[in-house]
Amino acid sequence: MSSAAAVVGIIIVVVILLIFMVSCVALISIWAKRMETMVGKDAPESKRTLTPTQKFILAASSPTIGNNYKCVIDIWETRDSEAEVSQVKKLFEWGWGEFTYENAKNMAEDCLNRGYNVKYMEYCSTETPLQELTSKYTDFELQLLKEMKQKYPKQGMLAWDLVRALSVVGGAYMGGIMGYEEAVKIAFRACKLLQENFSSWDDMVGSYTLGYQFWRGERKTDRLEYYKKLKKTWIYKIPWNTVLKESELGIS
Repeated sequence: MSSAAAVVGIIIVVVILLIFMVSCVALISIWAKRMETMVGKDAPESKRTLTPTQKFILAASSPTIGNNYKCVIDIWETRDSEAEVSQVKKLFEWGWGEFTYENAKNMAEDCLNRGYNVKYMEYCSTETPLQELTSKYTDFELQLLKEMKQKYPKQGMLAWDLVRALSVVGGAYMGGIMGYEEAVKIAFRACKLLQENFSSWDDMVGSYTLGYQFWRGERKTDRLEYYKKLKKTWIYKIPWNTVLKESELGIS
C-alpha cells in the first residue's frame, strides 16, 4: 500500500514539474516575441515612422527595457492590456514608492537635478573629509566612485539619473497618472541633458552602467549586455548628434 502511494506521489510531482516547465517555456516565448516586436526587424509600423526626436528618446530609454520596466518606449501605443498597466504599477512601487502623480513628478525632477550623482559630486568635493567618505560609503561604492572619476570626471553617473527619469515618466504615463504631453516633455529635457554631457551612445551607457552598479551594490553587467544586443537592431541607428526638436514630440 505504501509502495503504491509512493508511486502516485512521484507521478504527481512529475506532472507538477512538467506543468511548471511548460508554463515557463510559454512565458519565455511570449516575452521573447514581444521583445522581437519591440526591437527586431518586425517592429510595428508605428515605431518605424517615429520622428527622429521620438526615436532618440526611445534609444535613450532602452537600457531599462531588459528589466521589463515600462519606460518611455511604451508611450507610443504599446499598452496591450490592463494587466500590463497593473504590472507597471507594481514595478513602479517596487522601484520608486507610492504610485501617485506627485511622487512621479518629484522623482523625475530629482533625477534631473540631483539623483544619485549628488553622491559623486560629494565624493569629488575637496571639502569632504576622507574619514567622512569612508564612514558613509562601502569599499565597493568608493571603488566605483573612484572609477567614475577616472572615466567620467565631469559627469560621474549622471546618465544613470537621466535614464531613470525616462523610466519614471514612462511608468507614470503607462499607469495613467501622468499625461503624454508632460511625460514626453520631461523625457525631452532628459535627452537634451544627455546630449550636452555625453558624446555617444557608448559614452552614455558607460556612465549609466556605473550608476546601475552603484545602485545595485554589485558588478552587474546584464543591462550592458542587453545594450550590446540592442546595438544590432534598428533602435540605435539614430545618430547621437540628432537635433532634438519639441515640434517632433507629437504634441500640439
